[in-house]
Amino acid sequence: MSEQFLELLKFIFLALLYVFFIWVVLMSFFQIRKPKKMKPAGHKVQELHSQQPVKSLLTIEPQDAKGTEYILEEEIFLGRDEECAIIIKDTFASHRHARIFLEENTLFLEDLTSTNGTFVNGEKIEKPCLLRQSDQIQIGNTILEAK
Repeated sequence: MSEQFLELLKFIFLALLYVFFIWVVLMSFFQIRKPKKMKPAGHKVQELHSQQPVKSLLTIEPQDAKGTEYILEEEIFLGRDEECAIIIKDTFASHRHARIFLEENTLFLEDLTSTNGTFVNGEKIEKPCLLRQSDQIQIGNTILEAK
């Protein structure tokens, strides 16, 4: 092989290596960042107050954790990280996958830019979602029901 070709391969390899490092740093930033409090859109005040308040989450799936109940607080995180209030032992869950937060005496669920997404009643959520009685939250293969 010619020396010019080898030089070209070296520069291409270095460029790809830099792109990979930048990608790793950006993905780490999005996983670690402190989420902002966002105002959920599309819910009327009357609708929010007429709902029965959600007080806990009950594990439906997987079978080995079925029946586990988690009492909800003002702000809790769900994910694989040991510091999360609800630890989800699922390879499809991010370290800090989602959070549940209290705003105006109502609980909301927010996806924290997770890789595989958070689903409520089978629909992927893109912004904070009002949490209602009997809503089913799916993170990977784990399903929790709001009680």
